[in-house]
Amino acid sequence: MASETEKPVLPPARPTLKEFAAFADNIGIRLVEWELDRCVIEFDVEEHTLNGTGVLHGGCMSTVIDTALAHAAIYCTVPGNYRSGATVTLTVNFILPVKHGSRVKIESKKTGGGRTMFMSVAEAKDESGRIVATGQGIGRYRDGCHTPEGLPRPDGVPDGKSPGRFS
Repeated sequence: MASETEKPVLPPARPTLKEFAAFADNIGIRLVEWELDRCVIEFDVEEHTLNGTGVLHGGCMSTVIDTALAHAAIYCTVPGNYRSGATVTLTVNFILPVKHGSRVKIESKKTGGGRTMFMSVAEAKDESGRIVATGQGIGRYRDGCHTPEGLPRPDGVPDGKSPGRFS
């Protein structure tokens, strides 16, 4: 086990299954497992994700939990189609501080919902398996995105991306 000042020795990072937009990509989010009603996201705690006291910034943890909660609900079973949604409520419980050099793994599961709304829960653990945060949220599906098959991707919208909301 690493001392308070040493960074833990981590195995190589698993590759991501999806490219994220600039904000999430800057954090270093990797979607490493994704299936209907479940996802696992990992990221490594680097210098740019720390707060003023030298531990993981709560806003960073909130962003990753928010992303995991949504992705548990928007997996699409038809290749080439897409699903999309937006957060309505988000609750994050910070349990333990996370040190620089740690790897955080967030597992999220969709727990319910219907045609317009979905509910998900998430648990974040550090590399030693300690729960460092939990989250729960309610989201709203984009029109037509409530079915596992999703919607056909419009021409010109690349895989892994959703059509713009205001275009």
